[in-house]
Amino acid sequence: MGPWDRIVENISSKLAFFPPQPATYEVREHQDGTGEKYIQPVAPDVPKVLSCKVRVIPVSPLRRGGGGTQIVTAFFRHSESSAKAGNAGTSGQSAQQRLTILYSHGNAVDIGHMLPVYRDLARVLRVNVMGYDYSGYGCSTGTPTVNNTLADITAVLRCLQDVYGVPPDRVVLYGQSVGSGPSCYLGSEEPDLAGVVLHSPLLSGVRVLKPHVRWWPAWADVYPNHTLAPKIKAPVLVMHGTEDEVIHISCGKRLLELCPNKATPLWARGFGHQDLEQCSEYEPTLRAFLAKVGKRQPAQQQQNPQSQSLQYQQPQRQQR
Repeated sequence: MGPWDRIVENISSKLAFFPPQPATYEVREHQDGTGEKYIQPVAPDVPKVLSCKVRVIPVSPLRRGGGGTQIVTAFFRHSESSAKAGNAGTSGQSAQQRLTILYSHGNAVDIGHMLPVYRDLARVLRVNVMGYDYSGYGCSTGTPTVNNTLADITAVLRCLQDVYGVPPDRVVLYGQSVGSGPSCYLGSEEPDLAGVVLHSPLLSGVRVLKPHVRWWPAWADVYPNHTLAPKIKAPVLVMHGTEDEVIHISCGKRLLELCPNKATPLWARGFGHQDLEQCSEYEPTLRAFLAKVGKRQPAQQQQNPQSQSLQYQQPQRQQR
């Protein structure tokens, strides 16, 4: 990393990331001798969710910078999250066979806020969900920087493969807002992914502030998704609210134009940055996309899917 890169990295770490302070949770160990961990909420508005595997994983350094931290991950296997909803009959599906959503969350939240979201996505969409906290968020160590987030998501994909046996071709990246940065990066680096979902995505850091800027030097920008989107080989679904007050919808539309493997997008009329998932077309759009990219799922999983609706609501915090 050159001197200008370090300057931009240092500035962006102060201006682009807003981890909740203090963290909304603690990582504790079960007292049953197994050594397994769980997430204990310490904020009054954060519910306790136990139906996931919690691991703190090391993040290897990338050549471009970043890494050397320890981050918190939470893995929801569909059979585990569905058991409480009375769907034990589907629990025979292995983690390797089901699609797994690798979810990179937005700003100003940590994994304590997001666990109910991951749990409900796993239950309703009948997929596995892997969530994680960026370096410097929640109980993950280090400082939030662009390069750290890129190293973080790379480490999480490796964890899915090495620990949970989920190959890349069963992984769907889901990047919400600032999470679209690491998702576009990994999508451009990993050719075998099942799909990529970009939820209210950035075109680039500068283009959030000036959506119609024609040119800006790459060294002075962060998360240049507009340069990465053409390199993503997997199918890409873009979802964006027409009234997004944080990231203009033109960013999402331009990203879609740049993707070579486009899925039918969702332009959620009348919805903004914080409430896109309340759109009536949000769940059907996600379902249709997952069905398309997950055609290699076993036949029994395709039969008689139960009709459920997403009941969760995203935390009402700035999700840049």
